[in-house]
Amino acid sequence: QYFYTAVSEPNQGLPQFITVGYVDGHLFSQYDSITRREQPRAPWIKKVEEFDSQYWDKQTQISWDSEQA
Repeated sequence: QYFYTAVSEPNQGLPQFITVGYVDGHLFSQYDSITRREQPRAPWIKKVEEFDSQYWDKQTQISWDSEQA
């Protein structure tokens, strides 16, 4: 599951846009408008780079596109 959240008036250092990905209720990835990068949040998902070296770049682009929409 992916959750997309946009905040119209961010304050206290909160990002204006954030996406988080969960599998079986566990956070595995996150993107926000401050870092502008999809990042792994679980050790097991880091192994995806062994099979697809462009995985995080592709996921970043998807989240960035969603932020722009």
